[in-house]
Amino acid sequence: MMGFQEIIEISLEKFGEPRYGENPQQDAVIYKIESISGIPLEKLIPIISAEQLNGKPMSFNNWLDADGVLKMLWQFEDPTAAVFKHVTPAGVAQGNTIIEAYEKAWNCDPLSAFGGVAGVNRKVTKELAEYITDGKFLEVILAPEYEDGALEVLCKKKNMRVLKIDTNMPEEVGYDMRVITGGFLIQEFDFSKLAPEDLIYLEDKGIKKPTEKQIQDMIFGWYVVRRTRSNTILLVKNLATIGIGCGQQSRVDAAFIAGWKANKPYDVLLGKAEEKRSLQINNAIYNLANLVGITPYGRSKGSVAVSDAFYPFPDAIKVLYHFGVAASLSPAGSIRDEEVHKAMRELGIAAAHTPYVKKGGYKGGMRAFLH
Repeated sequence: MMGFQEIIEISLEKFGEPRYGENPQQDAVIYKIESISGIPLEKLIPIISAEQLNGKPMSFNNWLDADGVLKMLWQFEDPTAAVFKHVTPAGVAQGNTIIEAYEKAWNCDPLSAFGGVAGVNRKVTKELAEYITDGKFLEVILAPEYEDGALEVLCKKKNMRVLKIDTNMPEEVGYDMRVITGGFLIQEFDFSKLAPEDLIYLEDKGIKKPTEKQIQDMIFGWYVVRRTRSNTILLVKNLATIGIGCGQQSRVDAAFIAGWKANKPYDVLLGKAEEKRSLQINNAIYNLANLVGITPYGRSKGSVAVSDAFYPFPDAIKVLYHFGVAASLSPAGSIRDEEVHKAMRELGIAAAHTPYVKKGGYKGGMRAFLH
C-alpha cells in the first residue's frame, strides 16, 4: 500500500520542445521531473531517459506511445514485443525468440501497427531489424540493446527514431499521475502479479475449468488488458493477442471488435494476394459485413477472451461464442453474474474469474480499467 503525503512538491525542468503538441495547431513543451516528494528518482527509469540513436526528434505523440510501450514491457520477463498506436496496443506477444514475439505482435493487426511505436525486451538482432524495416513503417523502435549489424539496418531509415532503454521493471515505478483542471489524480500503478492459483475457477457452477494452456493465455492477456484503454475485451492465442477491442463504451462492441479484428483478411487487404485483388477485397468486405459475429472462423476459433471488467449481461459472451472463443477470464461482480454463468455453461465456454477484491464499497473481481 502506497502512503500518500498531504503535500507533494514537484520540481520540473524543461527537457525539450517538440515541433508541436498533439496536433499541429498546439504549442507544446516537455518537462522532466527534477524532484518529487517521496519518490527516489534514482530508482526510476523514465522514458525520457532513453538514448536516441537515430531519427528525427521525438514528437509529443511519440513520447506518449513510447511510454505506453515501455510500461507494457515492464510486466514481462520472457521475450516480448509490443506495438502501440494512439496509446493503445495494436499487438503484444511473447515467443521463444524475440523475432518470433515481434512477428506475432505485428501480425495481430498489421493495419493498425503500421506507423506505430514498437518495443522489445531483448537485444535487436540484424534479423529482427530486417523484419522491422521490410515494407513496414514505424515511427519509433525501443529496445535495451542493438547489435551493430541491426543498427546499421535500422539507421537506413533516417527518420525512424531508435531508442535504447532498459525495459526491465524498475525498482521504483513512481506514481500514476493524471492531470485534471486545477489538480492531479494520483494512484498506484497496478503491476501486481497473477498466478494460476490466484484465479477463481467455476467448476462448482458447472462451468468447465480452462486448460493449462488457456490459463497461461489468460494471465498473459490480463497483463496486456490492464495497459489497454477501457472498455476492452481482447482475444489471445498462444501467448499473443489476435484481436483487441478497446476504448469502447459498450462491452458488446468491444467483444465484436476483438473478433472482427482477429478475422480480418489481412493478406487480401494488404495486397499480398495479388491475383484478382479487387474482387478479393470486395468479397472480403462482403464477408465481413455478412458473416462476422455469426460464424466462428479464422483466428478467433479456439481463442481465449480476456475482459477488463465484469460482463454486465450475457450478450458479450454470446458474441464471443459466435466467434468461436473457447474460454474467458473476467472479474465477477455483476448483479447478473448468474445469467452470465448460465450462458457460459450452456455454450460450453471454459471460464475463470480474477481474485476477489473488497475495498471502498467495491465487491467483485480484480478489475483492469485504464482511462
